[in-house]
Amino acid sequence: MKGVYAVLAVASLCACGGGYSSTSPNTSPPKVNTAPPAGGISVTNNQFSPVGKTVAIGTSVQWAWNTCTGDTYNGQTCVSHSVTFDDGSLSSPLQDQGTFTKSFSTAGTYTYHCSLHGAAMTGTITVQ
Repeated sequence: MKGVYAVLAVASLCACGGGYSSTSPNTSPPKVNTAPPAGGISVTNNQFSPVGKTVAIGTSVQWAWNTCTGDTYNGQTCVSHSVTFDDGSLSSPLQDQGTFTKSFSTAGTYTYHCSLHGAAMTGTITVQ
């Protein structure tokens, strides 16, 4: 009978894993900066670059988020911003990576800003 208890004690110690724990690896893709295409606008931390742009009627402009700093080994921080036009159209409420494209079919000056930073982070598109 003592042998049965000894076997059960060893089996329960093995089943507990000896205090070892395992975590699943992070399988989500790392966040990345997106370079704007030629003629596009970069959304960086606290500014649009370039701040002002002149385009022809019928042109589509692409904004690309470049707000991530750090690296995949030590962690990345990506700051959220928006491209919000005075007429109410916007990229999305907030995003920290990716792109946004808007077409301009009417001549005029279109002012936009970041919903988080307001007047401190603005830009204009002049359509001729």
